Amino acid sequence: MKIIMMFKVPFVVYLFFAVLVLSPGQVLGSDLPNSIIHLPENENAILVEKQSQTLYVYSQETKGLSVTFSAACSTGEIFGDKNKAGDKKTPEGIYFLIDEYEDRYLTHVYGKNAFPSDYPNLYDQRLGKNGSAIWIHGTDKALKPRCSNGCIALENDNILFLSDFIRLDSTPLIIVEKIVKTDAVIQAAREKKVRSFLDNWARSIETGSYHLYLDFYSDEYVPNIAWWETWLGLRKKSMGDKVLLKIQTANVGIYVHNSILVVLFDLNLSPGYEKENEKGRGKILIGKRKLFIEESGQTYKIIGDTFQKKSKDYKTSDFPLIAAAQKLINDNHRQASVMETLQKWLAAWSSKDMDAYAGFYAANFYSDGLGKKRWVNRKRQLAKKYNYITVTGREFKIIGKKDRCDVYFFQEYESGSFSIQGTKHLKLVRKGGLWKISQENWKKK
Repeated sequence: MKIIMMFKVPFVVYLFFAVLVLSPGQVLGSDLPNSIIHLPENENAILVEKQSQTLYVYSQETKGLSVTFSAACSTGEIFGDKNKAGDKKTPEGIYFLIDEYEDRYLTHVYGKNAFPSDYPNLYDQRLGKNGSAIWIHGTDKALKPRCSNGCIALENDNILFLSDFIRLDSTPLIIVEKIVKTDAVIQAAREKKVRSFLDNWARSIETGSYHLYLDFYSDEYVPNIAWWETWLGLRKKSMGDKVLLKIQTANVGIYVHNSILVVLFDLNLSPGYEKENEKGRGKILIGKRKLFIEESGQTYKIIGDTFQKKSKDYKTSDFPLIAAAQKLINDNHRQASVMETLQKWLAAWSSKDMDAYAGFYAANFYSDGLGKKRWVNRKRQLAKKYNYITVTGREFKIIGKKDRCDVYFFQEYESGSFSIQGTKHLKLVRKGGLWKISQENWKKK
């Protein structure tokens, strides 16, 4: 842990702003910050306590939550939660850092590094809060308590050190007036309840009705459901193809401020397979989904739903789940048609039906120094030479987009007393709706 930098102010203020220094990587045990219900493994959380003017970094490690860094900071010169632009207050709540500016892009007032936050977030906007440009940044001046216009300022050495702990659109920035501690058992129980709620929400999208899905949302917040009818159609289509669309969540972070939970997670879509070794194949990361959930006793209701960040392929899509589902279904169709072609190709080769075998090769096929005609003629000679040929494949891996793909698989060949095994790599192109082999490579085991 880095030693906390004290303010260069009179001794009385020194005493007031002094904070407890923990040992490097000290695991907190049962004394946990109430704001962090669950932090994903290998993730960090930035927790700013305005009362003590201290910034902490909490890290989730194998043994549990620990403080890995702390430093003096300076927040808005006016006490209280931010409500409007120009009020010189620092907002309180759960935020995320969305960009980074190095010193060459900054004026001196922002020091050596700066990270803009997403204030005002969706919940702030619902409350009518405004303003912008709430950053964590360095400073070219001596650090003094409560001396910013609303940003969180650190000494330059500390902002540079802090940058190593930040992952944009993932690392939470939690700002509170005073850190409240709670017992680990209580946090574990809250985490279990939130995860159950999240799992049920995901299942409602996967297999539920429109009304079941909306039941997870507050009556005062109606999510955009213009995509639902299209989604139902895709669900039915995937069922007809015997591949279910599975909604999966991963890297779940659960944070709370007052009675509002903020849950950030990776939203994935994957095909549902019956075989255990096929599960997870073809998984698509749609993006970082963020839910604002109101906690009222034993009841949870979603009061805000947005993407913190969409994956690159869906960045411009209004309904990324729909785009991902269409891609997954198209990919599944492509893989199924490629596999059907390969099985027929292997069957033609094994049955020595060389006319059918030749039909699986593209006119511009070229491999091992041979074009299509010479390649097929060589195979015809081998077919005449042996009484039988048996060719099988397994462990197929298909990679590609649209009308081109690469196929890798383990091939076993046997003819007469000769047998050989190895890895086959085929390049395929789709022409006139049919897949054709344009290149073939072989590596002996």
